[in-house]
Amino acid sequence: MRASPEHMEKVRTHLLDSSAQGFREEGYAGLGINGLAKRAGMTSGAFYGHFASKSAAFHDVIVRGMQDYLDTVIQYQSEFGAQWARHFLDYYLGLAHVQDLAHSCVVPALSVDIARADRDTQIVYSMMFEKVVTQVAEGLPGKDRLMASALIALLAGSVMMARGLTDPDLVTHTLSAARRHADIIVGAV
Repeated sequence: MRASPEHMEKVRTHLLDSSAQGFREEGYAGLGINGLAKRAGMTSGAFYGHFASKSAAFHDVIVRGMQDYLDTVIQYQSEFGAQWARHFLDYYLGLAHVQDLAHSCVVPALSVDIARADRDTQIVYSMMFEKVVTQVAEGLPGKDRLMASALIALLAGSVMMARGLTDPDLVTHTLSAARRHADIIVGAV
């Protein structure tokens, strides 16, 4: 008996969730099909039943991760209005986000892997990045796209660097320095 479309979508979503966590934690090169399937509690055959390849799963992880980023910005802007950036920065530069690699933003977690990915993944990442820049700019003084790009780069780079530091004081210093400059960008000073 063939599985229902609803069941197949549920399985695919589970595989995508576990692949997203795996890629964030171990990088694209850190896991093969068997490792991705094992993380999901499935066989590699089940994986191939939903994704043609590891790069196809990575592509979908990037699409979903960038959509999550966009949705999060929209949510903060909707929920907090003019104060959205302050609350977003609290979250993004917070230790919980920095330390939770498995569930964090794809930009600091996977940009290096995206640079090595296939052209289609790079294109979709670029297109989604443009959407995020546009949305962030909507909430900045003067709707400045250049400042939106700078803010996104500052946040991603700071989180990425903080994750590699072993000294907690240096982590705090790095995140505080980033926050100071992010506040300037968003006009919070």
